[in-house]
Amino acid sequence: MKFRKLAVLFAACGALAACGGGGSLPTGNDPGSSTTNPDGTVDLPGNPVDPNTGGGTKPDQQAEVTTLWPLTTGSRWTYRITDPADGVFNKVVTVQGPETVPGTTMTAVKVHSQQDRTQAGTVYEENSWQLELTTGVVVRLREEDILDGVASKATTWSPAMMKSLATTPASIPWERQDKVRELITYAAGGTEGKDPTYVWKVLEKDVTVTTPAGTFTNAIKVQRDKLNKSGEVKEEKQRLYWLVPGVGKVREDGERLEELVSYDVKKP
Repeated sequence: MKFRKLAVLFAACGALAACGGGGSLPTGNDPGSSTTNPDGTVDLPGNPVDPNTGGGTKPDQQAEVTTLWPLTTGSRWTYRITDPADGVFNKVVTVQGPETVPGTTMTAVKVHSQQDRTQAGTVYEENSWQLELTTGVVVRLREEDILDGVASKATTWSPAMMKSLATTPASIPWERQDKVRELITYAAGGTEGKDPTYVWKVLEKDVTVTTPAGTFTNAIKVQRDKLNKSGEVKEEKQRLYWLVPGVGKVREDGERLEELVSYDVKKP
């Protein structure tokens, strides 16, 4: 699909105010190349929904109520994480609203998350700039990792990399391959380039899943696989997500377990 640039569509809006761990130094020899175009835009694998609407591909509120990935300002989720290395702790995710993506001329929705890793005695934060596309896919343009209040690294992609789904596909099973160019910029100095490939699949819909926040009977079950150079799924790099309309992610299982404890999804 031809990549389209958000800056052209939203130039009239003007500029607004400006999952992982810590950032180790690069281990590869590839310094990478810029993922931002000379005009400050980032390629997108489709047409974007106006980020100022908070997501939803239709003009009515019902579209937002049924989205699988709410991006309305002020929405907030608390998750309980069970991690083999860091024990049990909470993660709080908050949608902060549309902002200019650092280092670009584009506007996207900033989402902030904070993990208080009590066993390790550290606080990990992440800033993520996301956009919903009219295809029902949500992509991320940039993510920043912050450890104990100190920035460690920033990651960008070209084209913007898939983050999740906003709408349930018309037919299931559904599959999409996501191949991108990734650039990691370390706060301590240096850059690293990668070329990851992911395969996303919607396995089921109307799935019942129980979490500390309650039992949901209308989840869709999504699988994400990270592939190696041979096109095979990397060991321990498969994740499963349960997404619920009007709520968002309620469970994630893979390298660790995330379960929804509470949520507050705002209407547009």
